[in-house]
Amino acid sequence: MINIIPRPQFVEEHLGEFNVTRDTTVYADDRLVFARDKLIDAVENACGFRLHVAVTKKADICFIVDPHIAKEGYVLEADTEKMTIRASNIAGAFYAVQSFRQITLADILDAPEMLSMHAVKIVDEPRYAYRGLLFDEARYFHGADTVKTLLDMMALYKLNVLHWHLTDNEGWRIEIKKYPELIDIGSHRRGSQNLSWGNKSIDWTEHDGFYTQTEIKEIVAYAARLNIMIVPEIDMPAHMGAAIAAYPWLSCANVHMPVPIIHGATPETNGIGDVIACAGKETTYKFIYDVIDELAALFPAPYFHIGGDEAPKKEWKKCPYCQKTIQDEGLKDEEDLQGYFNNKIAVYLQRKGKRMIGWNEILKASKLENSVIAEYWTPQKDAAVEEYLEAGKNVIIAKHQAFYFDMPYAQNRLKTTYGFTPEKYGINAGKDGILGMEGTLWTEWISTEERIWFQVFPRMQALSEVAWTDEKLRNYKDFAARLKRMLPLFDKAGLGFCPVSMWNPKNPFKRARTLRAFYKSNAHIEYNRAILIQKRRRYKF
Repeated sequence: MINIIPRPQFVEEHLGEFNVTRDTTVYADDRLVFARDKLIDAVENACGFRLHVAVTKKADICFIVDPHIAKEGYVLEADTEKMTIRASNIAGAFYAVQSFRQITLADILDAPEMLSMHAVKIVDEPRYAYRGLLFDEARYFHGADTVKTLLDMMALYKLNVLHWHLTDNEGWRIEIKKYPELIDIGSHRRGSQNLSWGNKSIDWTEHDGFYTQTEIKEIVAYAARLNIMIVPEIDMPAHMGAAIAAYPWLSCANVHMPVPIIHGATPETNGIGDVIACAGKETTYKFIYDVIDELAALFPAPYFHIGGDEAPKKEWKKCPYCQKTIQDEGLKDEEDLQGYFNNKIAVYLQRKGKRMIGWNEILKASKLENSVIAEYWTPQKDAAVEEYLEAGKNVIIAKHQAFYFDMPYAQNRLKTTYGFTPEKYGINAGKDGILGMEGTLWTEWISTEERIWFQVFPRMQALSEVAWTDEKLRNYKDFAARLKRMLPLFDKAGLGFCPVSMWNPKNPFKRARTLRAFYKSNAHIEYNRAILIQKRRRYKF
């Protein structure tokens, strides 16, 4: 069994071994030198020595440009004497290196004298172009080192989009020079709801943190070297509590309020009333355009996420500015007002060379700009998503039941994530409009780095195979066997993970109790149980 996640599209094992030693030489066509250097780094990290760079294709390892190979695809062929990696671009060659790392266990072995792998031929390319993971830092700020570790692991498993959720009611985490109070006020929270949605207990420890624009540029560049683009999310028109705390004039009624400390699905339930940005004031759009101007220079990705979900319309219904806009623009109602709002942002983003992404609630409006991408997250079936695809528009799949990684394993089991197919959720998989898949890690209850790794590993690996590998090649039993061989990697890297015994909890009564506690009293119940399991060493590699 070739130990690679995600599973390649074609693998053919041959007799013999290819060994990498101190005497191994490596060559790369000019366009693939970066991938060559990444392979050299992998060998040095594992074995403590560097390979010899050669100037001819007679080297033991060769990186060759082949324009006939699909974007991000690669062909890796190794016999007992030579390994050749062919790719049309640096992304494919880079992913071949990640496969090499996994096959040779380069990240796990302890200073071996050589790295060894089967003689093999691998032909591989991704099923979807967009393979993403959302990381929410609006609720809890974790910092650059955590983000870089997450990026490193994403790259190893061939994920290529970090959807970075940087603002919400509970915090604004990115410097905007034109609006300094977004940081001076919006990045500070005087406490946090800390137990569960159904328990309003507060931890009165102050929480703050933000990224300077210099730090953002460095992280974006770091991600680019790993073939990962970073897509920022700046929530609007709802989930703007932190921004409104900094600049009350963004709201309909000039609401003066602190940065919220209660988490919740909608502003009606999180202790700050129906606060939402005003869709009738030109000053709101001026603020958003200014924010986009600064962020467009920091994030070169062709996408920009605005959220757009869970937007209460109560304030808009009594706001004279909003009602005048509805009348002046000939809009049907407040849902169409949000469509008007979204379209203004989408057009502005188009001028910046970017396409707007919003959660699928944005489809409630009757008209949207053709360039808008809907991200499908809601657990309920949304017929508007299928209609959107039928109309030739684009969708990203992030269904709650399979890809919400903040949920307990008692609810979203590993098998459920791995077994995802669009058809299971009423989505026509034949639609060319599906750009890809995305897992989401919301952090209302995730205040520590250790908790991040518990929620993400091994769900990230399942997501990577769903997004990369053809459905007909996927097999959970085979996946689990490959995954278990990789668990020592997390230990060596100092990263926690969900114990094997908790991946797919079966007892319906225990699952029901866990879920009841998660939502009503203690969202940490499953994680606390995992800590006890790990201390008692009940899990097995």
